[in-house]
Amino acid sequence: MFTKRLKKLCFLLFLYLSVVMCDVFRSDGSVMAAVFDLQAHVDDLTKCSICLEDFTDPKSLPCLHTFCLECLRSHCRDKLPGDELLCPVCRHRCEVPEAGISAFPLNFCVNDLVLAQKAAKPAVDGQLLCDFCIELNGGKKTAIPAATKYCVDCSQHVCAKCSGIHAKMKSGAHLVIPLGEEMSSEIMQLRKRYCQEHSDELVKLFCYDCKVNICCQCIALKHKLHNIADISEAADKLGRDIDEQVRVVSDCLGEIHILDEQWGMEDEKFLTAVEELEVSVREEGEEKKKLMDAHVDKLVQELQTMKLNYSKEVKSNKEKLQTTAVEIQSYINYTNIVKQKGKPEDLTHIADELYTRATTLLQTDILSKRVEAPEIAFVPTTADVNVKFGWQMDPQKQHAYMYVCVNRYSSSLNS
Repeated sequence: MFTKRLKKLCFLLFLYLSVVMCDVFRSDGSVMAAVFDLQAHVDDLTKCSICLEDFTDPKSLPCLHTFCLECLRSHCRDKLPGDELLCPVCRHRCEVPEAGISAFPLNFCVNDLVLAQKAAKPAVDGQLLCDFCIELNGGKKTAIPAATKYCVDCSQHVCAKCSGIHAKMKSGAHLVIPLGEEMSSEIMQLRKRYCQEHSDELVKLFCYDCKVNICCQCIALKHKLHNIADISEAADKLGRDIDEQVRVVSDCLGEIHILDEQWGMEDEKFLTAVEELEVSVREEGEEKKKLMDAHVDKLVQELQTMKLNYSKEVKSNKEKLQTTAVEIQSYINYTNIVKQKGKPEDLTHIADELYTRATTLLQTDILSKRVEAPEIAFVPTTADVNVKFGWQMDPQKQHAYMYVCVNRYSSSLNS
């Protein structure tokens, strides 16, 4: 099902980063206390449901569930581009992209949360070490100075010496801030989004034809005659379109509630009709007990089977309605969070997925399924035929009915 895990991720990602952590910093100024508080809240949210480890290169499926790239590759090791893929969590169907599993989009929100969690984990001795010095030391943590600041552009903790280097980069000064502030939602908004084609270029534009964020170099190489707009302008337009999607999808929640009540009423009505017919069958059988005992039992057994099968159908349909309601609510919550808390790049990056998901939700079969219990009736009849029983079709009502005939007396169940 489209589960609590994704809902918690969407809500708590920004709630904890923008509210809880900021309150902690204001109240007592304790950096380490804030770090451990963040770690306690996000540990579960940054776990891949396949490997149960922290996300590595998190990829998002069309249903918005996220998994490590390598975990998806392992899960789909027998799949080829164009093959059907079932989400390991909700079983939503999608296709493997033509470019392979790696073509699934990166979940920027989850990726930022993983970076925030990494920033919140101190070294064994209780100190945060300089990540830049660790890289220069070949990954060894011996004789590494303690980190005193955080580089937003590199997502690294840096010592006093390295912070000066980052703040004076020839390619442009990096944003270096005191430890603790890196977990605030305002600072996370400042994280730069780089072009997937040109890793050293920032994304500043959006291509409507290809539905991707691009940099200035991309225009000359692959998007010369395409419909291109400034990314902020595109985010505003797509945001308005998403608002309309949310409104349309939200209307389905009321319809689901009505359908759920109708299924419940039909179920109750049908079960009552079955019970009444069972009484009628037994009364008719008593009058002809010597000849009809075996056939009455047959009719009752059929009624019970019909009752069980229809109850299963009702239960299945109600479960599908509830599942659809949860998926729609999750979609609404997710889009609201992305719009309210995400960057324009996040919105433009996921807009096409949201279009596709909204269309899928609106085309869910259970929403158009007719809410109607099968018609059944007990019809005593007479016929000068031998004993027989079975099923045949009513040519006018197009319903199958069970019949049983014993000499000149017969009974049947129409449904």
